[in-house]
This record gives sequence, C-alpha cells and structure tokens, in this order.
Amino acid sequence: MKRFLFIIAAALIVYSCGTSRKASKVYLDSFVAEEVGLNIQKITDESKGSVIGNAMIGSAPRAFVSSGIAGCKKSGMFWSTSRLLSISPEGTELAYLTIANKQKNVMVRRTTGGGNGTQRTFRNVLDFSYGPDGYIYFSDQVGADRCQIHSINAKAGSIMRQLTSNSEDINPILANNKKNLFFTRYDNSGPVIWCLDVVTGTLTSCARGYDPYPVGDGDSEFLCVRNSAEGVSEIWLVNYISGIETLLLTEKERGFSNPSLSPDGNWVLVEGSSISSTGKVKNLDVFAVKIDGTSFVQLTYHPGNDCCPMWSQDGKSVYFISSRANKDKSFNVWKMNFNL
Repeated sequence: MKRFLFIIAAALIVYSCGTSRKASKVYLDSFVAEEVGLNIQKITDESKGSVIGNAMIGSAPRAFVSSGIAGCKKSGMFWSTSRLLSISPEGTELAYLTIANKQKNVMVRRTTGGGNGTQRTFRNVLDFSYGPDGYIYFSDQVGADRCQIHSINAKAGSIMRQLTSNSEDINPILANNKKNLFFTRYDNSGPVIWCLDVVTGTLTSCARGYDPYPVGDGDSEFLCVRNSAEGVSEIWLVNYISGIETLLLTEKERGFSNPSLSPDGNWVLVEGSSISSTGKVKNLDVFAVKIDGTSFVQLTYHPGNDCCPMWSQDGKSVYFISSRANKDKSFNVWKMNFNL
C-alpha cells in the first residue's frame, strides 16, 4: 500500500497532459460552448494561494481492482480520488487543501470568495471533509505508508482529536446523524469502508470500496466507488445493514469517483474521465445522475481537470475544483448553477 499513498500524494500536486496548441488556448477560457448557462464563477485566486485538486496519473497500479486509484483501463485514464473540497453545514464557508510550508493543509474561507482564508490544520493532510457538527475530519499523512484520522474545530482553536491509529485510514466523512464517521481503510486485500461511532468508539467494517458518502442520516446506507473486474471505477449504493448493494453508475469507456449526494437526496454528483471535444484532451469532468441511476448527464466539458464536486446548501449550485482559466493550469475553486 505504500505505493498507493505515494501515487495519491504526487498526483494531488502534479498535473500533466499532452495538450495541443488549440487546447492550451481554451485552457484560458472560464467556460466552453457546451457550458453556456451554467454561470461558472471563479471563487479563489491562484495568485493568492494554491488550491490542490485531483489529477490524472500515468498508469494504473498493477492490482487496479484492489486499488483506490479510479480509472478506466479501456481508455487508459487513471486519477487520484481524494476528497479535497467541502462546504460548511450552514453553507457559508468552503474548505479546500492548500500548500503551506511544504505541507498540504486545510484552508477555510467564505463561499462568496474575496478576503483572506484561514488555515485550520498544521499537519500534512491527504484528504478531509467538513462535518455537520462543525468539525473538520481529515487524514493526517504521518509517513510514506501511514495515515490516521483526526478532527479539529473548523472555526476556533488548534486542538486535534486522533480518531484512528491504523496504518492507512483516509477520506473520512461524518454522517448527518453526527455519530457515524465513514472512512476508507487499506489492507493487503484493498480498500474497505469502515464506520467509527465517534460517541462510543466502536469500529465496524461495512463493505469493500472507497470514497464513501453517507445517504440520509447515514444509519444504513452510503454511496461508494468500486473498481470492477473489467477495469472501470463504478458508483455503488450500499445498504450496510441489510447487505443490499446496487450498482448505480458504470460505463465501459469511462470511470467515476467522488460521489456527493444533493441536499434533497435526489441527485448524485461525481467526477469522471472524459475526452474534451477541443484538442481531444484526456481530463476529468463533473457529471450528475439521479439516485435511482437514471437521468445521467455531463455538466462540464472544459479540457481542464474539473473534480471534487460538492453541493451548495440549497442544492441550486455546485462547487468544484478546476484547472481552467489560467496559463499554468493551476487549480482553483469554482461555482456553477445546477438547473436540472
């Protein structure tokens, strides 16, 4: 698993693709023709601080099916899958990863943009989420093959609470019941989703997969990602109490990851592999599908990497991280309308 953490960490801060000159020019645009009507707005400014996003990696791990690297073997597209953007419970603040003192840490700022952000962690964060209880839950990379889950108050103080001590625990997310903390734990068999009762400390192994996202209060269901035997990353709906598992989204030539459920529970946002119409560039885009697996739609089409989509509190907007609209393809946080 050491190789997995190395790939993830490297892919978070390195973005490369063989773009044509035509595609390079389009990178400077805030949106492309297919995105008209989305009212895409830039929230952060790369000149005032870095934003880390998910990016393509060169090739799949040897054991792709049992890895936490998302992708599609048929198209040869693979990428890191860390949760790198989150919104506060009241919807007024967003959190993202930035590089400070050569380490990756969580920055919190207003969703409206402008002003200065506040650095909330001082460790080496691999991924995180903003909990409904006002705490930030994050994986602290304490070594080349060690990650532990911690929590910290998102608005005040620097006191951390260590929640797990396993060698590789990542992508934590607290359910709406403010009790069940889901996360991905890696062992020799691959990624497995675990649940930590933050009140009692009880640990439960729920199901295989990675990138968990609780459904409803998180008492029985979550969305997750699994890599199929055919070599594609798929979105699954898992009831870990009844054992019923439903394949929600799969395509032969496209992989998906990082599911995020809308506030009304009807839509799921995902990031997925794509080939832009301009320059035929391999990249990540944002997609949406209904919770019953119908009405699949592509939302972004820019040749830059669009990743880590998250809902606004009212479900009318989507925040995401993108490398569009700057010559260095640096990542920023963006916002767009959701009109479906």
